[in-house]
Amino acid sequence: MTTVNNGDALSLIELFPQDEDWSLQTMRLLSQVAVGGADLFECARTAARIGRETTDGEVWQREWSRTGREISEAARAALERGEITTARRAFFRAMSYWRHSEFFLDSSDPRRTEAYNEGRNNFRKAAELSGGLIEQIAVPFEGKEMDGYIVRPDDSGEARPTVLFLGGADSWAEELYFLGGTEFPARNMNVVMVDTPGRGSSLRFKEMYSRPDYEVPVAAILDFLEERSDVDSDRIGLAGVSFGGYYAPRAAAFEPRVKAVAAWCGTWSILTDFYEFYPPLQQQLQWLSGSKDDAEARAKLAEFTLDGIADKIKIPVYVMHGTADIIMDIKGAHRFVEALTSDDVTVDIYDAAGSLHCSYDYMSVAGARLGDWFLHRI
Repeated sequence: MTTVNNGDALSLIELFPQDEDWSLQTMRLLSQVAVGGADLFECARTAARIGRETTDGEVWQREWSRTGREISEAARAALERGEITTARRAFFRAMSYWRHSEFFLDSSDPRRTEAYNEGRNNFRKAAELSGGLIEQIAVPFEGKEMDGYIVRPDDSGEARPTVLFLGGADSWAEELYFLGGTEFPARNMNVVMVDTPGRGSSLRFKEMYSRPDYEVPVAAILDFLEERSDVDSDRIGLAGVSFGGYYAPRAAAFEPRVKAVAAWCGTWSILTDFYEFYPPLQQQLQWLSGSKDDAEARAKLAEFTLDGIADKIKIPVYVMHGTADIIMDIKGAHRFVEALTSDDVTVDIYDAAGSLHCSYDYMSVAGARLGDWFLHRI
């Protein structure tokens, strides 16, 4: 186990000192600046409009959606002028602001659907302007389809190692592009991002709720990828971020086509390490599990455990976690690591820079470490 200590720990960038969750989630957005998922000063101007006193979620939603709308309009204007690069970059940023605007809304609020549609449409516009490097895909699954993307390093069609990147409780497939997804094409690997059950369009429009046996939807995606000539099906990696720190190891334990797996946030039990540990996300977890109330969610989420699963993983495993993570209990990461029996286990515990949830305060380095780890294993 490696404890990574690069410099001093960073407390929250308190753009919103009146609300810790607002500040933490905005650091998540700021972490994407380096790869084009946001602009520092667009974020700062939006934060200034919201102010440092209000805790009114209506103000939050209004101002972030305003920024999303304004940047989207700027993207369309650039496109009309034939300024493709400028338009693509602005469409990407607009997606992020729309996603950010809906984060604290009730799951039944229709503005979540509006924000999702606007954000996804902006990302797809950007994808259309990527020169074919970002391709929209639809994976057949149990009579429906899971929407997603494959991102390639170039348009040569060469069969390459490929990482399936799974998001967490509140991420969209589109956001994963900026939460480490760009690291894989930069290292001559494909990355695949799909709205699996309990996430994105599968949750919002198709009533595909999360499930403990995540090897089932993962197998459907791998079946789909095996048919593609630009995927080397003998070199498949699987990574999961946040709640994906359960999804990816669970699937890897039962799916022999996966050659290496990473948990960007380790966990043992979603019920204790996530649902009970961080109450602000309980409503989201009820929604994604298809639960009508707290009691039903607890019963369902109790099945999301790596007890009796972790020791079945025989391939290389990478676990990252931060000591200051207030969303997922680091004790679960330790239990997961202790149960592993693989001969190749890499563990990075960030106790200074990178110690926040998903290393939002160290994204450029943590994401690169993730990409490099897979580079040497698939």
